[in-house]
Amino acid sequence: MFLNIITPCSRPENLLKISESINIPKENYRWIVVCDSELLPNEELIPKNCEIYHHKNSSSISGNSQRNYALDLIIDGHIYFNDDDTTIHKDLWETIKDLENDFISFKQLNNNGDLRLLGDEIIVGGIDSHNFIVSKNIVGSSRWIINRYDADGYFAQECYLKSLNSVYFDKVLSIYNTLR
Repeated sequence: MFLNIITPCSRPENLLKISESINIPKENYRWIVVCDSELLPNEELIPKNCEIYHHKNSSSISGNSQRNYALDLIIDGHIYFNDDDTTIHKDLWETIKDLENDFISFKQLNNNGDLRLLGDEIIVGGIDSHNFIVSKNIVGSSRWIINRYDADGYFAQECYLKSLNSVYFDKVLSIYNTLR
C-alpha cells in the first residue's frame, strides 16, 4: 500500500509531533500539508518528511478547502486525512499495510479513552475525517463541501457508495485530538 496523508494546517506548531508519529516506511507514504494561510510557516516548524503548501479560501471551514487542494495533487494510492491536532495511531500502518481494499474504516477514541465513533456506519455523524482511508480510484472527482463542519461524513459516504471492496476493522486505529 502507498498512503497519501493529507493534513490541513492552521496549527503548524503541531507538525513536528505529527511527523514523529508517522511510523511508515518513507517509500510507502507521502505527507501533504496544506496551510490555511497566505504564507508558509517558519521553516523550523516544517518537518523534512512533508510537502508543504499554502492555500487560503475565506469560504472554507475546518480545513475543507485545504483537503480539496491536496486531493488535486494526488494521482494514485490510498488517502488518509489526518488533522493538525492529531497524531497517527501507532497501529495504523501495521494493520492496513497489506490491504488492497478501496475503503477502510475503523474505531476512533476520544483523547480521554472513551469511544467516540465505531466507524462501521459510513454516514454523516457516524464517521470522522481520520477514521477512514479511501483509494484515490474511488475518490475521483468527489470533494469536500468547503463550508460544512460535517463535510467529512458527506465525503466519506460519497466515496463509500462507490466502493467495490470496503473493509471495517473493529479495532481502534484513531484517537481524536491527541494534540489538544
